Amino acid sequence: MIDKVDPKGRLKEGEMALLYDGICLFCESYMLFLMKREKAGKVKFAALQSDFGQDILKQMSGSSEELDSVLLLDDQGRIWDKSDVALKLSKLMNGLWPLAQIFFIVPKGIRNTIYDWVARNRYKWFGKKEVCEIPSAADKKRFLD
Repeated sequence: MIDKVDPKGRLKEGEMALLYDGICLFCESYMLFLMKREKAGKVKFAALQSDFGQDILKQMSGSSEELDSVLLLDDQGRIWDKSDVALKLSKLMNGLWPLAQIFFIVPKGIRNTIYDWVARNRYKWFGKKEVCEIPSAADKKRFLD
């Protein structure tokens, strides 16, 4: 956990928001992967470039240009970043994904070194888009503006 911010009443009790780089194809793929496997609807989504994402970043004294991480925000305003996000979210997915929790035993410094390496290379390896995608009508209820 890195910080605490005000989610401004946008999250109901027990909900979380995944803030991701909306122009990164890898980040978008992860968001879609999670959306298909987290059927309870506890995870909401917002691009870091969205109004909601920018508001959270301002509270953290940053900007989307400076941040090289996905963020996970809970209904109490607690924020997680980097490898902690994927591991915390794996617990909410169906199938065998909750078993990934075992990787919490790997020291955070090692996990985040690997995360940072992927983050630095994500545009080169996976590409990026000029604009964020607009969600389908069926998925729109899971997105925060």
